[in-house]
Amino acid sequence: MQKRGFMSDQVSTLGTSLRRLGRERQQEKTVEAVIQLAPSYESVAAFLKDAGISKPRSAAGIQRSARQAIKVLIAGYDVENAEEMEIWLRADLQGIVDASLEMMTSARDEVFQVEQITAQTSIEQRLGDVSFREKRKTAGLMLDQAWFAGQWVTGAWEACTGALEKERKRSTETARLGPASHATKPFVSSGENVVMLAAWKQALSTGQPE
Repeated sequence: MQKRGFMSDQVSTLGTSLRRLGRERQQEKTVEAVIQLAPSYESVAAFLKDAGISKPRSAAGIQRSARQAIKVLIAGYDVENAEEMEIWLRADLQGIVDASLEMMTSARDEVFQVEQITAQTSIEQRLGDVSFREKRKTAGLMLDQAWFAGQWVTGAWEACTGALEKERKRSTETARLGPASHATKPFVSSGENVVMLAAWKQALSTGQPE
């Protein structure tokens, strides 16, 4: 029978008493909330190093793959104005936003527990306890996913804001020249939110850009 780590009871106790993320859980589930709560590269890299995990993927690479995905999505839109485009962009991204916020909250819970155990024990105790090392690795993997999620949404929204700005300029120009300068068709939702979420989850699990 495998011997339980001496910190097992501490971990369960800490896990049931966390309340520090109450305000985060009450945040509106928006793109802006994901970007605001996204962990920093420095904090993620430091934790992953301690956990024996490779450094996180670069922000530039993650954001680039997100921008490419969003550009494909936007190409399927036919909208009257920027306000309508923003509504559909937010709707298509909502599944990813919800999953990202949940991921960040769960990762921070795990990291907090590891930090509390670290503060309450010696290096020798931690090195000799398999359960702690496993918990720290699990927390590191969760934090790495939270990092990916935050950077993906950041890149995606950067592409969105660029497209919205272009649409605003087009609308202004159309208003100046007259309605005949821009033929419109009935708007049809891209229906890509489910596809986008599936592709995002695949990129998250494999580390490969979609």
